[in-house]
Amino acid sequence: MGAIFAFASIGLTAVTGCGSGLADGSATRALFIAECGGGSADKAELITLDWGGGVTALYPGKAFGALDLSLFETLEGRTLADDAVNFKERVREQITRIYCDSSAPAIKVVHADDLQRPGDTVVQITQGHSPQGASEVGEAEYDPCNNQHDNTAVIYGEEIRQLNGTATFDEWVAIFANITAHEIAHTLGYNHVDRRTFIAAADRPLYVELMLDGHTIRQLRSEQRFMVEQNICP
Repeated sequence: MGAIFAFASIGLTAVTGCGSGLADGSATRALFIAECGGGSADKAELITLDWGGGVTALYPGKAFGALDLSLFETLEGRTLADDAVNFKERVREQITRIYCDSSAPAIKVVHADDLQRPGDTVVQITQGHSPQGASEVGEAEYDPCNNQHDNTAVIYGEEIRQLNGTATFDEWVAIFANITAHEIAHTLGYNHVDRRTFIAAADRPLYVELMLDGHTIRQLRSEQRFMVEQNICP
């Protein structure tokens, strides 16, 4: 799912995990049926969604623009800007559901305007193109064993828009939530998993699991709830 390169962070050497290869524009079923919990902010890994762009720790010398929801057309004949508040909240809720049944640490997903503690992970959802090129839709610090809690991820909205074109409102929610959840997993210490190995291990051949390599847009609309165990960690 793209190049992996070195990234220095707080005296440690980390690398980034990327997401790309989105190629299929056809829709699949809805992602989730029921709500599930996300834990309290005091007892969970706090993930802040920052929709405003700006400079990210991944690229200190580059400023990314805020996500322009008016550029994302829906098959209902509108744009995401027509229901921006609902769109952002739906994405946040969907990310929470994705992690509900996983073996990852408990996470609490919030918007930057709602709650932010110094030292927590920030996901910047931007309109920008990826500096890495090659249709990278997301990028994050890869933090094996989740040793740090102030990691950074970036979502590249323009790459997503150009790769997918037009989708329904619900499909846009699914795409942004799944891509963001994948990048969050890198910050929690999970890396890409070989498609053949992980499908067999999960016994879920019709589902695309969270860290599988080589996702397509169609597959990113499928259910994602499980991650490979971090058996290299203490």
